[in-house]
Amino acid sequence: MTKFESVLSQALELDADERYLLAMRLEMSLEEARDPGYDAAWEAEIKRRVEEVERGEADEMEWEEFRKELFADG
Repeated sequence: MTKFESVLSQALELDADERYLLAMRLEMSLEEARDPGYDAAWEAEIKRRVEEVERGEADEMEWEEFRKELFADG
């Protein structure tokens, strides 16, 4: 058993509140480790996409249609 599998197995034995807390702490540790320009880059990308939608230039799709495509076989 790998270290990851061992930790995962132990984590899955925690109750729901403890698993949630663990997940939040793990997520926070990833945020601390990411590139300093990460948030700025995503903010710029989100702004670009919103502007594209507002100008009517984005290809839009209803959620149900997207969901069917996402989960379609093959």
